[in-house]
Amino acid sequence: MSEIRNVLFIIADQLRSDALGCCGNDFVKTPALDGLAREGVLFPACTVQAAPCGPSRACLMTGTYLHRNRSTRNEVPLARARYSWGRWLRDAGYAPALIGYHDYCPHPDELPEGDPRRTRFSYHNTLPGFDTEIYHEYTSPEYRAFLEERGHGDEEIARWEKHPWDVPPEGPGKRWKKSFPAVFTAEESKPRFLTDRAADYVRRKAEEGWVLNLNILPPHSPDVCPAPYHAMYSPDRMPAPCRSEEERLRGHPYHRHMICEDDEAVHRWWREQRAVYHGMVSEVDHNLGRLFDTLETTGQWDNTLIIFTADHGAYNGDHWFSEKGHYFDSSLQVPLIIRDPSSAANGTRGSTVKDPAASVDIVPTLLALLGLDIPPGVQGRSLAGYLDGSQKTPVNEAVFSEFDYSDPFHPGPDDAKKLLWVIRDTNYKYVEFADPAYDPVFFSLREDPEELNNLAGRPDSVPLMWHYSRRLLQWRMRGEDRSVTDLMAEESVGFRPRGRFLPFLPAAVLAKSSLSSR
Repeated sequence: MSEIRNVLFIIADQLRSDALGCCGNDFVKTPALDGLAREGVLFPACTVQAAPCGPSRACLMTGTYLHRNRSTRNEVPLARARYSWGRWLRDAGYAPALIGYHDYCPHPDELPEGDPRRTRFSYHNTLPGFDTEIYHEYTSPEYRAFLEERGHGDEEIARWEKHPWDVPPEGPGKRWKKSFPAVFTAEESKPRFLTDRAADYVRRKAEEGWVLNLNILPPHSPDVCPAPYHAMYSPDRMPAPCRSEEERLRGHPYHRHMICEDDEAVHRWWREQRAVYHGMVSEVDHNLGRLFDTLETTGQWDNTLIIFTADHGAYNGDHWFSEKGHYFDSSLQVPLIIRDPSSAANGTRGSTVKDPAASVDIVPTLLALLGLDIPPGVQGRSLAGYLDGSQKTPVNEAVFSEFDYSDPFHPGPDDAKKLLWVIRDTNYKYVEFADPAYDPVFFSLREDPEELNNLAGRPDSVPLMWHYSRRLLQWRMRGEDRSVTDLMAEESVGFRPRGRFLPFLPAAVLAKSSLSSR
């Protein structure tokens, strides 16, 4: 039986569930991730629990829902961040490392006196438990040094950061300016830089074993794509956004309120935007393929657990939106691929699971695959049974999401109303709003997978809506904060992050791991 010696946990940013070939996209070129899916198990439509990036990652990394962890918007602090998978693995004797970013803001009460982050929120931090190999979101000192080594000066690099598209001096003309190639080459791009650093890391750690969390920003905006990826897909061949004039003009009042009527990418340049988006996806895939090749050539492929997912999707013009959030599947569903190298998973390789799966399920799955106990406070459920073939019934009958659309930096009297909840199964989606001015939204996903026809106003929908409303309320009641009682439960059973410690870690590391404050 193959032992899991290494863990590669990859998170792409803003990658929607239908943007990969293995997920049904018939024109995008993603051979590396398609190949990974053939060697693992694919969950083509994993539902995220929140958006935008920060809230979604808080849920993903802790295995808890938004209403439990309360990191509701970008830059809102995550309390009790030590209860996340990096710290759990470190306490079990592993040494997780980060390349990329976490979009995590520490809670002021958990910082020492004198720490400037007690009075000024900082979004760029590494979660507890992780060693920071390279912290890079949009840029990093290491990336600037890399560019300088290639002969680029400070002024040129600064100009690149402000104007990254190679637009002619006379202007873009009739083209969207972001459809021009990046001013840097594919060899100088940030996905290439980060995956090369990841390859360096796995080569350096090959004799020790390792756990690496790799986070890559594209296909997130600013929609910068180097040649040849910028022209890999023709704008004229892009599938049209899923939207209707009816929803824009006479749709649900929340939806109409949120539509950005002046968003040029949505209304004028959707073809170009979609072409660039898929170019970025292919660039990420190509560079991940180079990293996978490194695992092969260094003899580590057969003992490396690989998890690939995204923090949320992207609208790309669907429903008249360009970014993320709200309650439509374009934003809430992402791909999830889990490749377990163990022989126990041989019977499920290349399979696709269409049962509902959620981002909060990823961390308990990781812990289960490593033979570690799942802490009482984790709300997600392990998907490991799908990998060894033992799962005969759905892990989740339904999945849930939340969206807090208040602005913590500009508080107002109606902020408590700016919240919506979503319950979704394979048949229906029900959306409830905290604002009493908004009626619920109800979609039949089998009859209307594009979510264009809100059934909430039909009398024959009332019994079903009542049923889903009750399930939503029960989910919310079950998810109330139990952090103190969870702590008591841990103490009563003597909970420790037990499991099979990695045999290649030095005894000194194992001895001090439970005392680590990183």
